[in-house]
Amino acid sequence: MATHEDLRAVAGKALADPEFRQKLLDDPEAAVKEAGFTLDPAQLKSLKEMDKKKFEAGLVDLDQRLTMACWGKAQHICGWD
Repeated sequence: MATHEDLRAVAGKALADPEFRQKLLDDPEAAVKEAGFTLDPAQLKSLKEMDKKKFEAGLVDLDQRLTMACWGKAQHICGWD
């Protein structure tokens, strides 16, 4: 049975891998299967019905947040804060 963690793993791969992200947007079921993820029918349906622009915007936002979080930690570790 697929979990929310499985769906988060798909989103993480989409964030880190632009080629996978494009495949996911073009054909979610094939992209998930090729990458070796197992999602349940409801999760696959959600991916197929997602608003592609909102999905991409969400990934950009997440990437920016992660970058800022990492930058903040780097500043602290290096004594730049």
